[in-house]
Amino acid sequence: MLSLFSVELGRMVVTTAIPSQRLLDNQGRHIRKLRLSVTDRCNLRCTYCMPVDAAFMPPQTYLSPTEYATIVAELVALGIESVRLTGGEPLLRAEFAEIVAALVAVGVPELSLTTNGIRLVPFLPLLEQYGVRRLNISLDSLDPETFAAISHGHHLETVKAAVATAVHQGFQVKLNMVVMAGVNDHELVPMVEYAKGLGIEVRFLELMRIGYACHLGGDRFVSAATMIERLRQHYDLRPVPRPLDSTSFNFETACGGQIGFIASESQPFCGHCSRWRLSADGVLRACLFKEAGVSLRGLSQRERYAAYEQVLGMKPSLRGAEVHHAMHQIGG
Repeated sequence: MLSLFSVELGRMVVTTAIPSQRLLDNQGRHIRKLRLSVTDRCNLRCTYCMPVDAAFMPPQTYLSPTEYATIVAELVALGIESVRLTGGEPLLRAEFAEIVAALVAVGVPELSLTTNGIRLVPFLPLLEQYGVRRLNISLDSLDPETFAAISHGHHLETVKAAVATAVHQGFQVKLNMVVMAGVNDHELVPMVEYAKGLGIEVRFLELMRIGYACHLGGDRFVSAATMIERLRQHYDLRPVPRPLDSTSFNFETACGGQIGFIASESQPFCGHCSRWRLSADGVLRACLFKEAGVSLRGLSQRERYAAYEQVLGMKPSLRGAEVHHAMHQIGG
């Protein structure tokens, strides 16, 4: 028997249920983190993410703030502890403030944001107001020409200013850098030094075979092991303990640097993965590397709970080789 409770969001009342079971799959993985995409649109065209002429979903297909709140309230009752807002670029969503307010109102234990930083500074007061203190900011190069070549945008100084402002205001900032051979792999040490100067962590990501990145070919791939080998020539890397379901493995340097590596290709962490992904149009997926998912749009509460159980059974023990669904549509 499900016991119901209601949460009032202004004039909106969200009714959800407290179930008797948690989101635990048949391999013992507890699903406790949700990557929630609020838009597939972006103001950059990073070469590993989408083509310059990318097509986007019609905005009317996006979930509304009310729909997000209803779904997330149910998932929190089922054991979701952390929700990360993603895109596309989430700060492009017109109802971004309403979505954040709705999610906070239904009691999300931890709400965080991944952004490219271009529009971040004006949103910092809103994020502060609602307790969104953890920010992942994408920064693939410190060189203006390389930044522009990767992103098809001339916003490096804007992003760096946003990083500095967020750090100064006390936000917990991590930098994400997708490393590509012959493009930006020569910037590992400069990026470590840049992050160290700000007192924040930089995470180096392996290029993933997802969507548009599949066309880049294997010659752009740099493994985490290769990155570590190069960095050991400059730093004494000391391993840092991490949770089993962490996407990254981390090191610190004797001089105070904080470095993480996300090795989705060479060292996939499927066995302890605790994440689901909800796309902007309402498709719930169990794995970033699996295109299959279940649409939650228009479902009754009973049907949504059946969908959650269905998605729980879709989570693979090992990721697929590659997926051609666009990263910005899945919600990277």
